[in-house]
Amino acid sequence: MSLMHREARMKPSFSQIGAAAVLICSSALVQAADELVVQVSRVGASAAGLTVVLDGEVSKPLDAGGFAYFDLASGAHSVQILDGGRTLHSFRFNTADGQLADVLVTLDAESEASTSVESYFAAETAAQRSRAVTGRITGRVESRGAPVVGAVVALSGGVERSAVTDQNGVYALEAPRGIYSLSISHPDLGTQNVADYRVIASAEKQSDFVLRSPAAAQSLAIGVPQLEEVTVIASLPAGGMQDSERFATNVINTLDVEQLARFGDTDVAASVIRVPSVTVQDDQFVFIRGLGDRYVSSTLNGATLPSTNPTKRSVPLDLFPSSMVEQLDIRKSYLASMPGESTGGNLEINTRTFPNERGGSLSLQLGYVDGVTLDDAYVDPASGDFDVFGWDDGARQRPAIAYAVAQALQYSDYYGAAVERELGKLGANAITDGFQYDTETATPDLSMGANYGDVFDLPDWGAEFGFFVAGNYKNERGVRKDGIRRTYGGVDASLLLDDYTFEQFDNDVDASGLLSLGLNIGASSFTANTIVSRVTSESVRVEEGFDGDELNPSISWSIEWEERQFISQQLAGEHILGDDESWTLNWQLTGSRAERYAPDRRDVRFDLQGNDGIYNLQVPELTRRYDDLVDDNLDGSVDANYLFSNGNLESSLTFGVNGISRERDSDSDTYGFGGGLLAIDDNAPNLAVSDVVNSDTITGVSSTGFSFQDKTLPSDSYDAEMDLNSVYVSYDALWNLKYQLVVGVRYEEFEQITDTFSLSGDQGPQQSVLAEDSVLPSLSFNWFITDEQQLRFGISRTVARPDFKETSNATFYDREFNFRVRGNPNLQVSDVTNYDVRWEKYWSDQESLSVALFYKDMTDPIERVVQPASGTAGNSRTFQNAESGEILGVEIDGRKDFALDDSFTRSFFVATNASLIDSEVTLQNASTRNLQGAPDYTFNLIVGYDDIAQGHELTLLMNQSGETIVDVGVSGQPDVILEPRMDVNLVYRYSLSDTFTFRVKLENLLDSELEFTQGGNIFQSYKRGYEVKAGFDWEF
Repeated sequence: MSLMHREARMKPSFSQIGAAAVLICSSALVQAADELVVQVSRVGASAAGLTVVLDGEVSKPLDAGGFAYFDLASGAHSVQILDGGRTLHSFRFNTADGQLADVLVTLDAESEASTSVESYFAAETAAQRSRAVTGRITGRVESRGAPVVGAVVALSGGVERSAVTDQNGVYALEAPRGIYSLSISHPDLGTQNVADYRVIASAEKQSDFVLRSPAAAQSLAIGVPQLEEVTVIASLPAGGMQDSERFATNVINTLDVEQLARFGDTDVAASVIRVPSVTVQDDQFVFIRGLGDRYVSSTLNGATLPSTNPTKRSVPLDLFPSSMVEQLDIRKSYLASMPGESTGGNLEINTRTFPNERGGSLSLQLGYVDGVTLDDAYVDPASGDFDVFGWDDGARQRPAIAYAVAQALQYSDYYGAAVERELGKLGANAITDGFQYDTETATPDLSMGANYGDVFDLPDWGAEFGFFVAGNYKNERGVRKDGIRRTYGGVDASLLLDDYTFEQFDNDVDASGLLSLGLNIGASSFTANTIVSRVTSESVRVEEGFDGDELNPSISWSIEWEERQFISQQLAGEHILGDDESWTLNWQLTGSRAERYAPDRRDVRFDLQGNDGIYNLQVPELTRRYDDLVDDNLDGSVDANYLFSNGNLESSLTFGVNGISRERDSDSDTYGFGGGLLAIDDNAPNLAVSDVVNSDTITGVSSTGFSFQDKTLPSDSYDAEMDLNSVYVSYDALWNLKYQLVVGVRYEEFEQITDTFSLSGDQGPQQSVLAEDSVLPSLSFNWFITDEQQLRFGISRTVARPDFKETSNATFYDREFNFRVRGNPNLQVSDVTNYDVRWEKYWSDQESLSVALFYKDMTDPIERVVQPASGTAGNSRTFQNAESGEILGVEIDGRKDFALDDSFTRSFFVATNASLIDSEVTLQNASTRNLQGAPDYTFNLIVGYDDIAQGHELTLLMNQSGETIVDVGVSGQPDVILEPRMDVNLVYRYSLSDTFTFRVKLENLLDSELEFTQGGNIFQSYKRGYEVKAGFDWEF
C-alpha cells in the first residue's frame, strides 16, 4: 500500500464561479501542457518539500503531491533532487524535439534512488499509445458537498478509458500515459470537459472534481473559477518504461533522433556503424554480423525497398539523410514478422512524422576537404545548367544520332556500302567530343536543410491532423589521393601484372524531400508518407603506370556521371478494434521507384609503345557507355494482433500477409570506334583523343580511317520481375512478467525471372527462373531475471536469394575498383539456421551492458569472386555458390556515465561496443577460408562530454573493423582483403540558446590509408583527406 497525501489548497467561493465554470479540479490539470513532469516519492509517500533542479538552472519545489513541472527543450538534460542544500540524487536523460517526458524518482529510507524516464511524442497514434506505459488516476466526484453516484469519468484521445463512480463518488481508472480529453458526465448534472489532461507514466494521481447542477450554475455570478488542488503520488508496478532495445522481443539495437544528431552523421549509412557488429561497405551498404547485401533486409516505415545500385541487392543507405529519420532499429535476430531474408538482420528506417506543435528548423553547413577544397580538381567537361542540383539537363544524354545509327547498322545487309559508310561517319562524329577531362578550383562543401510541421485539432471530427515537410541539399567534394592500383598473376599473386598510381575526384550532390501527413481520429490513425531522394555523383579518375600484358607505360582515365533516385509513396493505417481494445490492425501500401541513370561513361587509354616518347591512343578501348535502370516496387501488408490474458499469463497472437511485386528494366549501350589501326597514325603528342580521332580521320570505312562501332553486348540489357508473397503467424506469451516465449512461422513463395541474352547473342534469348517456397520458423525465449537484468535465447531459419543482376549475363561497373562485374544465371538460394543468446543489464535509463553470442549455419552461400584471366578481362568479377558456411561471433555493448559535479550538469560518458567474428566457408573442393564480407572484428568507442548549463557538447567517435575479404580469389588466386583502418571523428556542439546551435565536425582525423591487399601485396590503396565541417541549426 502506498501512502496517499491529500491537500485542499483553497475552497472555491460562489462569487468566483460562473455559469460556465461548473468543474473544479486539480491544479495538475493546468500543468498538463508542460513538457516535463518530475515525480518524486520517498518511502512510498510524496516527497513534498524537496527541490528539483533542471539543467543546473531552473529549480522548483515539489508540490504537495510530489510533482514539479518544467518546460523542456530537446537535447541532454540533468535533474538534481535537493533536500535543502544536500544532493539526494542526480541523473541525466535525453529528449528529442517535441517530446514530453515523465520522470519517476523513488527514494528509499536511506535516500537510495531508482529512476525511470518515459519520453514520448504527444502526437502519437492510438496504436502507439495503447502499447505505452500506463498511469493511474483516482478521485472523488462531488456536488454540493455530497458524493455523486453513477458519474462517468472518461478519457478520450485515441485510447478510450472510463470508470463509473461508486456509492461514495469514488472512481479509479488506468490508461497509457499521454495527453487526453477528460469528461465527467451525469444524467442530472450534465457533462463537463477538461482539455489536455495528462496521465503520467508509472504513477498514480488523484484528481477530485466538483460538479454543479445546471440550475445552480445559472444562479451564480460570472467570475473566474478558483481551482482546488487534490493530488496523490504513488508508484505503480515496474515493467512499464518503454525502451526499444530493453523491451523488444528479439535482439535489437536502436539509434534515435538524439543520437543521430550527436554523432553528426549526414546520412543513415554513416550512422549505423556506431552499432555493434555493423559495418558499411562503399559508404552505402550495411553489413550486420559479417553479412550484407542479400543477407540483410531493409525496410522504410515497414515497407521493402528496391535498390538504385545494379551491383547490390541491398539499398544504398546514403540516400536517406539523418535529418529525416526518427529512429533506426537494427534487428539482429529473426522473428516471423520480419522479411525472410533477414539472416544478418533487418534495418528498419522510421522517418519523422508530424509534431505535437507548430515548429521547424533551418540548418546550414560549410565544409573543407584536405586535398581538394580550394585546389584544382578534375571535372567532367560536359556541363549542364542544372549540374549544381545534380540533374543532367541533356548534356550527357545518349546522342539520338548515335542510337539511330546503331539501330540502322543492324540491317546493313539491306543497303549498300555507300550508305554504311555515311552511317559510320555520322555515328562516329556524334560521339567524338567530350573525352578530355577539365580542371577547376573546388569550392567549399555546402549543406542546407529545412523542415516545418504543425498539428491542428478538428473538434467536429474528434480528430487531429498534422503534417511534417523537410528538404535537404548537399554539394560535397571528395578525393582519392596517393592512389595505387595493382593486379597480380601466379598462384600466390607473386607476379605483378599491372601497376598504376591514380587520383580520383568526386563531386556528390544530394537532394531530398519528405512530406508526411497524419490523421488521428478516435482509435484509428492514418498516415501518408512521400519521399524523394536523389544522389548524383560526378567522378573523374586518372591512372598512370604500366600494363602487365605489354609491359608498356600507360595513362588512362574514366569520366562518369551517375544519378540515383528513390521515390516512395506510402499510405498506412493503425486501428484499435473491439470493445476491450484487444485487437490492433496495421496495414500499409507502398509504391516506390528506384532509378539509376548513368549517361556517358567515357574510358580513354594511351600506351607508350615505341621509343619516340609519344603515347599512342588505344582506339579499341575508347568507349562511351550509357546505362539506365528502373526498378518499380509495390509492397502491401496487413498485420493483426490480438491481446488476451489468463491470470498471470499475458498473450498475444499476431498474424499477417505481405505481397511484393517488383519489375526491373535495365538498358545499356556502349559505343566506340572501329578501324583505323593500319591506316591512321595513333600517336597522341598532346594526350588528346582529337590528336587521333577527328573529322579528318573519321572516314566511315575501317580500311581508310575510323568508323562508328556499336560495342553493346546482347547481354548488356535485361528485364526482370520478382513476386514474393508471404504469410506468418506468431504467438507471444508472457508469464508472471518474468518469462516470455515467442514462437512463429513464416511461409514465403518466391519467383524471380530474368530475361537477357548470351554474351554473343548467338544462342538467342536466355531466361533465368528462380522459384522456391520457404517455411521459416522462429523461436525466442526471454527471461527477465530482475527488473534490471534479462537473458534472451533465439533460434530461427532464414534464406538468402540472389538478385536480378546476379542471375543475369549483363555486365556493370563496380565504382570502388573500377572493374566489370557479370552475373551468373546458375546461382542457387541459400538456407541459413540462426542461433542467438544475449544477456543484458540496465543500471539506468542511460547506462547498460550487454553480451551476445551468435552462430549461423549456411548452405550454398553466395559470394563475389575474381575471374581468372589476364589484362582487362582479368580485372572482372562474377558470383558463385560455395558449398557451406559458418559464422560464430560474440559482441559486447556498454555505456557508463560519470558526473563531474553534484548536479550532473557537467558529465562525460564512455560507450563502447565490439565484436569478434569467426567465419568459415567450405568450397566445392573441401578447402576452407573466411566468408566474403565478414570482418574479423568490429570496434566502436564513443566518448562524450556535456556541460548542460553552458551548452557545450563534445563527442569523440572511433571506429575500426578487422580484415575483410571483399573479393574471393579463384583458381588458386589469393583473396582481396580490406585491411583494418581506424577512423576518428570529433563533433562539437554549442547551444547558444534553446533554439540556436553551432556545430563543428572534424572527420577522418588520422587520414590513414584505405588499403586493399592480395597475397600480402597492395591491391589498391588511397587516402581521402581529413574534413572540417562547421554550421548551425536554428529551431523555431
